[in-house]
Amino acid sequence: MTVTVTRKPGGITLLFNTETGRVTYKCKAESAYMLIKAFGGIVKFNQKGAMATVTGHVTSLESCDVLKNGHPEYKEALTKIIAAHKEFAQNVADSYQKQITELENKLSAI
Repeated sequence: MTVTVTRKPGGITLLFNTETGRVTYKCKAESAYMLIKAFGGIVKFNQKGAMATVTGHVTSLESCDVLKNGHPEYKEALTKIIAAHKEFAQNVADSYQKQITELENKLSAI
């Protein structure tokens, strides 16, 4: 069995089982939001360790809720998702910039 692990914005980790096609989203933060198309809205992870799993057409939630457009929390959740994506993108950019600077320093030392 091969499982690929990908860090996602907002404290979510994606686990993908290449043999079964099963995708599991696991909350590493105390709570989080993520837009997941398979659930037709925003998945609200209510606690650390909460999971949303997609296998083919079968979806399941553990300690999660689905917020659809029109739900009272939807706009706030979407705002938090945007902020988490911006922070994640900035952290990734900073990490790559650090690597670039280190490589440039090595090059200039040659």
